[in-house]
Amino acid sequence: MKAKLTNRWIWGLIFCCLITIGTSLFVLAEFVPEQTLTPRVFLPLVRRAESLPPSPPEDKNDVPSYVNYFRAVAGSPAVTFDVVLKDNCYQHAQYMAEENHLTHNQCTDSPWHTASGQICAQHGNAWLGGASSRPYWEPYHSIDCWMRSVGHRLWLLYPTTPTFGYGFYTASNHRAGAALDVLSTFNSGADSDYPHWPVRYPAPGQIDVPATQYPITLNWRYFGPTPTVHTTSVTVVGGGAIAHTVTTELPVNHKGIHIAPETLPAQSHIEVSVSGNYDGETFTYSWSFATE
Repeated sequence: MKAKLTNRWIWGLIFCCLITIGTSLFVLAEFVPEQTLTPRVFLPLVRRAESLPPSPPEDKNDVPSYVNYFRAVAGSPAVTFDVVLKDNCYQHAQYMAEENHLTHNQCTDSPWHTASGQICAQHGNAWLGGASSRPYWEPYHSIDCWMRSVGHRLWLLYPTTPTFGYGFYTASNHRAGAALDVLSTFNSGADSDYPHWPVRYPAPGQIDVPATQYPITLNWRYFGPTPTVHTTSVTVVGGGAIAHTVTTELPVNHKGIHIAPETLPAQSHIEVSVSGNYDGETFTYSWSFATE
């Protein structure tokens, strides 16, 4: 009899404990704030990928890819390359290399003159390279050269031009010519609808800018007003100011701003700030890029 009472007492104690524990769990479940329980819900976490700057093509002599790399960095839409314009520019590149003459006009007395080459001559960027011992020039040298030249750069990056043509030719005299047709499909009618003026280069966040006297440009639509500059600054992050000059007198009537700094230091972050007025509205642009 005593054993039965003991067993009953034990089972009663267990039952009471279960009730107590259950009540405690119920109280916890009911009164713990919702935000405390939220981390216990295991859902997949999706994060937005950080925007990385475009990378140059593995083969920089793939000119369409290399040109569109620079355009992507500057935020300009990619261009296509036309076969006919390509052939025109090849003929003008041949003319310049064989004649050893950098020109936008072919002499009709030359055996290298062609009507098609003349079309490219008057519609494009021209380049002539030479070597004293052997031909070592490659197509990407011409693109890099144009990107260092203010007037040529502005056409190469012009955002509303849809199609280019490019030609490259190396002659036996160790001269190489290149031409890029940037005007045959120029469409100023699309400029007013383009939302991302001005085109800035070096671009915000760019990381491969040459450490040299590299021009900084802001480019607006060709048939528009000339901007007015109020203030400019070019500084090294963690360092001092970089002396520079500023002008709005750009080649062949382009509309924009050309900032010419002294040599940019290598492996540095450069900050640029420009304020002024364009078409009756004030502006301030501040951004940074990094040198190689």
